[in-house]
Amino acid sequence: MKNTLIAFLLLYFLGTSWAQAGTPATSTQPEVPVRLPDFNYGQGWLGADDAYSVALGPGKSLWLFGDTFVGDKTTQLRSQTKTMVRNSIGISDCVPNQGCTMRYFWRHPEAPKPRSFFDTGTDELWYWPLDGFVEGKTLYVALLAVRNKPNATPTDVFGFEIAGTKLAIVKNVHASPDKWQPVIHDVTDSHFWTGISIVRDADHLIWYTQVSRGEGHGSMAALRTSLNKISTSPAAWQYLASNGQWRPGFPGDDGRQVIDQPISEMSVRFHPAIHKWIALSIGPEFPSPRAVYRLADSPLGPWSVPQTLFEFPEMKTGSPGFDKDTFCYAVKEHTEFTDGKIAMTYACNSMVVAKVKANMQIYRPRVVILDLPK
Repeated sequence: MKNTLIAFLLLYFLGTSWAQAGTPATSTQPEVPVRLPDFNYGQGWLGADDAYSVALGPGKSLWLFGDTFVGDKTTQLRSQTKTMVRNSIGISDCVPNQGCTMRYFWRHPEAPKPRSFFDTGTDELWYWPLDGFVEGKTLYVALLAVRNKPNATPTDVFGFEIAGTKLAIVKNVHASPDKWQPVIHDVTDSHFWTGISIVRDADHLIWYTQVSRGEGHGSMAALRTSLNKISTSPAAWQYLASNGQWRPGFPGDDGRQVIDQPISEMSVRFHPAIHKWIALSIGPEFPSPRAVYRLADSPLGPWSVPQTLFEFPEMKTGSPGFDKDTFCYAVKEHTEFTDGKIAMTYACNSMVVAKVKANMQIYRPRVVILDLPK
């Protein structure tokens, strides 16, 4: 767990600008409630972060989680967990006026040491899920590959590095996940974190990609692939150049900065009610006490400056459950659950490992429903 927290902080540090941006705004709660899963503990699942969602059909969604505490089916406390797997998934089924059910999955749940759902087969390299999409009966999930640094010691605080991104392909997405056999393909090296958000644009898929230029430096670029010819071959990819043209391959020096901040987790989604695209993430500062939004008429921008959408109550002095060591992140939107509102999840963690294990009120996705920006 200590290494997990350090790895997260490294990821955040590598993908975050440290300057303040935007101006605060007050968000409001909705007049009409929207039902999302509660992410209750059960089936041995005892908390996770990340929480991208992919619609699988009416009322049914796939949830992609990052580092996950797991135990036996009857385990109720994190202090009693078997291990922390690097990723898990969930399938939610939501019925109008009846609520939602959730089933969680990871590999070898009955074994003494369970494994991640998207498993590398080794503890030296692991995957954190990014965004995903479904085309026909096939699921595609972008995976951030993370590994231990060569010659790193147990006391090396930054003993981890990003190895690049992969693409997991599942051919039978409508079968039970315990029948899935993901095939993992290489996509990029460590300079490009592809699939931080994935959106459809006409007959193409746009892949929001962080271009890393060292610790705390970088920006967001746009790549695309043909919707009906998805391939991991570099020849199948194009990047948006600074002149607005699409060019073959991965971004070079002439790549357009779609957003001038490196972002390791975000969502970009379209809202017909306001005819705008909305990009959600945490604020540029670290630790960030807020979720911010950017608006654009096109998924390629230009994007507005980030504005505050929601302030995390867990980080507000005087709020119930406030702890100075708590920080929040993992902001995502889930448009399959609502029209005319923002259905958002986020997660909170602690700088103190013992508090993460002891405090069952943090380290799981939290749901908020918010009004759209004016």
